[in-house]
Amino acid sequence: MTDSAIAQKPTHGKLKKVNPSTFEYKPKAKYKGSDTFAIKATGQGPTTSGTSVITVHATIK
Repeated sequence: MTDSAIAQKPTHGKLKKVNPSTFEYKPKAKYKGSDTFAIKATGQGPTTSGTSVITVHATIK
């Protein structure tokens, strides 16, 4: 991977690109539930597309 970009913004928060392989997601205040966003990764060589699903369960104290 040589670069990446936000392809779809989240509905219930903000997504920030820190560097090509790191993104920070911050949900809206007091939001509980799921959210969806998409990141497009680019690089050299043969390309393919796919979907990854990441589930995070967090308890904020």
